[in-house]
Amino acid sequence: MTNKELARHFGVSPTAFSLIVNHKPGVSDETRERISAELERMGYGHLLKKENVKEQNSNLCFVVFKRHGQILDLHPFFLLLMENLEQRARMHGYNMLFTTIDLRLPLNEQIKYLNSMDVKGAVIFATEMHAEDIECFREFQRPYIVLDNDFMSLPVNAVSINNQMGTYQAVEYLVRLGHREIGYLKSISRISSFDEREKGYREALQSFGLELKPEYIFQVCYFEEGSHQDFRQILQKKAKLPTAFVTDDDTIAVGVMKALQEQGYRIPEDISIVGYNDRPTCSVTEPPLTSVNVSRYSFAAEAIDMLVGIVKNEERAKEKLRTKKLRVETKLYVRGSAGRPAGSNPE
Repeated sequence: MTNKELARHFGVSPTAFSLIVNHKPGVSDETRERISAELERMGYGHLLKKENVKEQNSNLCFVVFKRHGQILDLHPFFLLLMENLEQRARMHGYNMLFTTIDLRLPLNEQIKYLNSMDVKGAVIFATEMHAEDIECFREFQRPYIVLDNDFMSLPVNAVSINNQMGTYQAVEYLVRLGHREIGYLKSISRISSFDEREKGYREALQSFGLELKPEYIFQVCYFEEGSHQDFRQILQKKAKLPTAFVTDDDTIAVGVMKALQEQGYRIPEDISIVGYNDRPTCSVTEPPLTSVNVSRYSFAAEAIDMLVGIVKNEERAKEKLRTKKLRVETKLYVRGSAGRPAGSNPE
């Protein structure tokens, strides 16, 4: 029987049959094992290319680093990335494994386990990492890149978000709507991305000739219920409010919107809010939340492409080539939570 006839016999496409006999990813383990066993039984075992079996274990690893869990334990953005990372890895012929490194647990055993994994390299999700945490991976024996942290002062390959671009886009949009009193909702829990977003807000105000008013910067908890309760207390103190807010994250924006609406504020008629990250919840709030979008596909694709390039040129990498740092651009998704300030005249 020809390969095409065998594929028909097993009820799979010729492409899937080729992936099985060549030990390439793209079909389920159950189907692969069933057809491989049947080929051996039928006397077609010679079609299974034994010399390529090693390639079946061409794996990459997604490592989520947790320093304190204040961000990742509450709203694990990395879960939204995993499917895109896996899809891109498969395009390059790699499987994607997953593990965590938690600084709150004994570190040596975790690195030892990571080294024991059959992987060619790793993408380290570095949202909560500080610069000194890179030392944790000194003993890691595979090439790696970091994702969602720039580590500007360190020679580390990195893919991160252009965070300052995002808050600039948010402020620019509000200015075009007519806002001149623009505040900032700032997370009490700090990571490098939040610091960059706040810097982008400050620089945007300056570029548009707007005064930075410290009293319009409010610190609240990162998660929805925490920011909701914190902002309720702020409102009870009769704090003076701007006509619009930009934020560190959608999670904060959602909680603050709830607190404002409970006190009779209309959004966006009385106050406008722009979130950051364009989480799925943005489309189900009332009104839907305008937010800065980071393309998860682009974010994941750039990370995998960079890592695969390093893995495939590992010998050259040992020559101390310069590291690369890439920033993924953002885009503002306009919805119903931002509008013209009360009393303004349409252009």
